[in-house]
Amino acid sequence: MREFDKILWRDFYLSDFFNFEKGNQNNMASLTMGDIPLVSARKVDNGFKDFVAPNNKKLFDGGIITLNVDGDGGAGIAYYQPHKMALDSHVAALIPKLNLNKYQLIFIAVCITKQRNRFGHGYPINSNRIRSFKMMLPVTENGKMPDWQFMNDFQRANEQKILKPTIDRLFKRLIINEILDCSKLLVKQWNHFVFGDVFTIQSTQSGIDKIKLVPGEGNNPYITRTDANNGIDSFVIEQSSKYSIDEGNVITIGLDTQTVFYQSKSFYTGQNIQVIKHPNLDKFNALFLIVAIKQLVKKFSWGSYGATLTRLRKSRIYLPVNEQGEIDFEFMSNLMQKVEQNILISILQIYKAKINIP
Repeated sequence: MREFDKILWRDFYLSDFFNFEKGNQNNMASLTMGDIPLVSARKVDNGFKDFVAPNNKKLFDGGIITLNVDGDGGAGIAYYQPHKMALDSHVAALIPKLNLNKYQLIFIAVCITKQRNRFGHGYPINSNRIRSFKMMLPVTENGKMPDWQFMNDFQRANEQKILKPTIDRLFKRLIINEILDCSKLLVKQWNHFVFGDVFTIQSTQSGIDKIKLVPGEGNNPYITRTDANNGIDSFVIEQSSKYSIDEGNVITIGLDTQTVFYQSKSFYTGQNIQVIKHPNLDKFNALFLIVAIKQLVKKFSWGSYGATLTRLRKSRIYLPVNEQGEIDFEFMSNLMQKVEQNILISILQIYKAKINIP
């Protein structure tokens, strides 16, 4: 592969290599659950919004790029899509005119996304703007054509760099799970507990409105009631002493949005976040508890039985118990570590061949 800093680049019209077709799913309320990815103009999760059943509208084949044509913060972001999907009307399909592989399409998607600041609510992407859209691509040594081989080799090398250390970490975690012998799980007894009697439940110590944050990128997560990215909206610098930082190893709940996440590190939060604490809490039993808590908060509504801290404390939660009738935190930890182990084994079976692990 040629060295990156010696590559020549040239601008090309996007329409030289792709046909442009708008998404057609414009009635989200009519969609039903299924197994087909619904790609929307989100700026996270490869644009995936949900999984839906087929309807009478066209589905788009995989092996294409999707482009967010508008949206708050998402306009101009492009993603490679490997599977058949439904596209909402705020997304366009870029269908290759050439036989381009996954690595080449990922490379091009990144080149497109680099220009995302050109677009937004006041300047969306449409068919006319697509026809005039130019992107910079590496070219062959004669400078006339895109260097498709370089794009393929470069993206494959990036994948190797990402996979190798990640798989090394996964192997280490599997070894730890084997040492802990997490497979020794027993059929458990379960019991109901008043949530506020067995857990400390309190409002966040910080509760900073986003507009009051001291600007600047930092290492402290800022947690809101969003349902994506573990509730993390952004990372911020240390705030003034006026706002106390919340300690990690807790569970956060947005009652009105029914969002529940485990926070391993200290964090700042937006408003209306509740914090769940227990001395025996750890990452693994927290993941178990989150499932139970989500079932608990489902009963809250916007009507006469709205979500309040008092009602949360008085609610009953159903959990496994040990021989003494106490909450069995050890069982929950071992179970979730076993679940993680099974997932890691599946991931390794898929990816280890890519980096030639025997």
